[in-house]
Amino acid sequence: MLQVDDLGAMYLAAENNRVSTHTAALITVDPATLTGGKLTVARLRALVLERLDLVPAFHRRLAEVPFGLDRPYWVEADVDLDFHIREVSLPEPGDDDQLREQVARIFSRPLDRARPLWEMYLIQGLADGRAAVLTKIHHAVADGRTGVQILSALTDSRPRPRRRPRRSPRPAAPPPPAPGSMLLRGLSGAVRQPARAAAGLPAALSGLDELPVFGTMPGIRLVGATTALVRRARRHRVIARPPRTSFNRQISGHRRIGITTVALDDVKRVKTHFAVSVNDVVLAMAAGALRRWLLEHSELPEQPLTAVVPVGLRRTGPDSAANELSAVVVPIPTDVDDPAARLGVAHEAMLGALRDLGTTAPDALVDTVRMVPPAFVVQTVQLLTRLNAWAPRTPAVNVNISNVRGPERTVYLAGARVCSMVPLAGITDGLGVNLTVMSYSGRLAVGIVADREQVPDVQRIADWTAAELASLVSFARC
Repeated sequence: MLQVDDLGAMYLAAENNRVSTHTAALITVDPATLTGGKLTVARLRALVLERLDLVPAFHRRLAEVPFGLDRPYWVEADVDLDFHIREVSLPEPGDDDQLREQVARIFSRPLDRARPLWEMYLIQGLADGRAAVLTKIHHAVADGRTGVQILSALTDSRPRPRRRPRRSPRPAAPPPPAPGSMLLRGLSGAVRQPARAAAGLPAALSGLDELPVFGTMPGIRLVGATTALVRRARRHRVIARPPRTSFNRQISGHRRIGITTVALDDVKRVKTHFAVSVNDVVLAMAAGALRRWLLEHSELPEQPLTAVVPVGLRRTGPDSAANELSAVVVPIPTDVDDPAARLGVAHEAMLGALRDLGTTAPDALVDTVRMVPPAFVVQTVQLLTRLNAWAPRTPAVNVNISNVRGPERTVYLAGARVCSMVPLAGITDGLGVNLTVMSYSGRLAVGIVADREQVPDVQRIADWTAAELASLVSFARC
């Protein structure tokens, strides 16, 4: 059995009847390369069954420790593909608005913790004979990089799916561990908890001033800076205090989805012209789009918004944690009007944040939660996230912005050509907008998840993201 890592345990603890911490990939396909010209749910189930061994997350479920004495474990489980892979159809005309609405409804629903934490939906009825496949997987199982690895295991570089050597039927999963055995594991973990807490104390204190709620208390900045200095982790920048916006409140249980795609060559042209990174261009695009939305809603603050930006960590070995990432907190220049100047500010802000990698709020939050006895982790995380959405408090961050590198060449899913891949990630209280981009075959897809009540017009943000890139391209051509 593998134990859920600290970050995974935090994602699990953050869930309630409004918050779900799964991620998703929306893949549109052209079935014209298939015999019969249609991707069927039977074909999709056959593909997953054949490659089930390549995706361990698909055949593992949670095993809770009695009384919550320790973090849960992953155990082998039987997989009911009729349950996990389903088929739905859009009504005519099957346009993009209908697709986004269907995806938003599916994305809003939580995953069943009694089963492996993933689902796949084949969505038929799109215009031009296309179909879509929406794959949901819990963030405790996989981060963005692991999600791309899962997609790689399920796709092929040619229309004809590669055949794996014929194997005997997959054996039934072993019976779940006995409650007594899990209780002993929990007691053992409880005994080790004080040592874990002591080991994490310095790191937690050095990032305490970036935590929700704690960060605004008197004297906390001094504690964080002093501890960081003692640990020889001196920061190169002052921690930005984000303003509160209408999407930094308590969220509902319902979502809206915004999607756009742009040419990756345009992003690279801007990157080369301004001598910045692709991630800098993404931050500038997002900042410009959010600025337009805030202006349209008459709530653009004088100070810049801040974003939490995941950063991948390089680890090796088959037992590496599912979530191999850290994150940085970056002020994004929503207060800058000129697109070119905005890109320059985003570049400098990201450089400063990367120099301080390891002292950011997400790391500090994990270190702090690690010190809490596991039996109280859920209550602690729920309290912190709800207080983060409390209006009198300064939010920890305003928005989540992620950049995931996908396949460079065209791939095929069950023999159908993949036209696009759109990443989608969850939101939580105080953080009602999540913007994720993913490259694939010469395109960059932007997927935005937002609270349905707070940002009902989220597609406008997606459209403005593309418009911001167009503005930067015009500068690059001068």
